[in-house]
Amino acid sequence: MRFTRSLAVALGAAGLVATACGSSSSTDTDASTTEASAGASATTEAGGTAASEAAGGGTVTIGAIEMLSGSGAFYGKAVQEGLEVAVDELNAKGGILGNKVELKVEDNASDNAQTTTLVNKFAEDDSVGAIIPPTYQPNFNAACSAATEAKLPIVSAQSGPADPANNTDNFCFTMTTDPVPQVTFTLNALKELGLTKLTMVYDQDNGYVAFQRPNIEKAAADVGIEITEIGVPGGTTDFGPQITQLIDGAPQATFPFFTIEDAARFMKQAADKGYEGKWFDPVSQLTSKRIPELSGGAAVGLLASTPQSAGDIETFQAFLDAYEEKNGQPLDDPTYTGFGYDALMNLAAAMEKAGSTSDRAKIQEALAGQAKPCYSICFTLSTSGATNGAFLADQFYMVELTDKGFEPAA
Repeated sequence: MRFTRSLAVALGAAGLVATACGSSSSTDTDASTTEASAGASATTEAGGTAASEAAGGGTVTIGAIEMLSGSGAFYGKAVQEGLEVAVDELNAKGGILGNKVELKVEDNASDNAQTTTLVNKFAEDDSVGAIIPPTYQPNFNAACSAATEAKLPIVSAQSGPADPANNTDNFCFTMTTDPVPQVTFTLNALKELGLTKLTMVYDQDNGYVAFQRPNIEKAAADVGIEITEIGVPGGTTDFGPQITQLIDGAPQATFPFFTIEDAARFMKQAADKGYEGKWFDPVSQLTSKRIPELSGGAAVGLLASTPQSAGDIETFQAFLDAYEEKNGQPLDDPTYTGFGYDALMNLAAAMEKAGSTSDRAKIQEALAGQAKPCYSICFTLSTSGATNGAFLADQFYMVELTDKGFEPAA
């Protein structure tokens, strides 16, 4: 039996949309420019006209702001890799409006003030029709505020929707998931498997965990499942006391809500101490191919929900194949990289529809008109309430971790 769920009917459901990674601020900055071969979305060089855009044969530069240094570099670089795959694919198909695409990525070092400065820098160039802002939620909100003032469309990868107070004119978009429907889907799937006695062991000092806990608790209440919670101080490496408490509670399945490395360490220590229950992940936190090796095999059998199941979605498998061909190795964790690819492909499609890479009003209108776009996965655009401007992943799938990676769960 395959577990899948469409999100289209859930857009009116209450709940927050997941923010991106937690990260501390830093001050060092860096800029990199990538020239690839696959059209993404971009802008004509300064002085370009709508007529020259339509004629094609030139070059457009897509601006992006990401965390390329500091503690958030893992996430920023993951998004950048997805952008680069999109650029290659678009250029292979003729670019945007016949213009070759180049990607310019600026490092904001996870800093809100630096984000604002960089948004304003791009906005001052009339040839820039839209940009990709940083994924880290506070940075995205800062970018949205500056972009709204400049009337510059932005499309983020895996940020939560912008603060409505900042997104007053609907210039801020994001490709993301809605956690309450995702967790609800996961818990219903576990319930169908007879797994109803659940525990969540979590890092009580992790900002992302703090954001998601209320979403998980709400979904559990909606489904009618009680999840026992065990908090762990941040930085813990010996989980002995918490594992003893876990084993004494005898849950059927446990969510180790930590970073990938800490979750793997926890699962290995728990298995060594005799834990016999299953593992689950309702928010795509642990969808890394490194988990089996890092956990000494203890994580094999983990059940997770994801909108990015290569075994169920041909277009997502095609994205993974393109990534591997470009980088010479498989993609470890697809979450941020996949959404980075989707963000740029969505922006490119809007520019094609607008007939311009620099007319901000037309690009904004085109983005707002893309109700159900599909790239590596499919999305549904939310146009009201707290999720306004969010392209929400359209469907979730249950996958199971094997020693070869994640496969559709049976």
